[in-house]
Amino acid sequence: MANLPGTRRPGTGRSVVRDWNQLENQMQRLLGRSPLWEGDGEPFLLSPQVDFTESNGEFILTAELPGIEPEDVHIDLEGNVLTLKGEKREVREKEDEKVRLSERRYGTFERSFTLPLTADPESVNADFEKGVLRIHMGKRPETRGRKIEIKSGE
Repeated sequence: MANLPGTRRPGTGRSVVRDWNQLENQMQRLLGRSPLWEGDGEPFLLSPQVDFTESNGEFILTAELPGIEPEDVHIDLEGNVLTLKGEKREVREKEDEKVRLSERRYGTFERSFTLPLTADPESVNADFEKGVLRIHMGKRPETRGRKIEIKSGE
């Protein structure tokens, strides 16, 4: 689970397999490899690339989802954890065609992000255009700090 920013909370009920797959994905990136790879007979990992930015009083999570239809993408928010799920489906023009080379990847994906505590979960909305998903989150009103006077015990 990516933390945006913050720390991961224990006891979230996360799958060990999903955590392991995400660790493998991060290792592949560190080694300079694409996050879309196929191992020795292992299923490939499809993981959309994201940016998380802050501007004009809001946070924006932008995900690249080329070739994915908006109805195949689902966004869930539970507490301060935002989960992005979806599926890229294979489309064949002709049933009887022979594939000579196929480098495009298909399958399901799921990524979860721990949102900053200043993100307002009631203000989340999303738009999808030209294969790019943007999730907008407003900020909670900032509370002003104050100084506390220390009284003498005498």
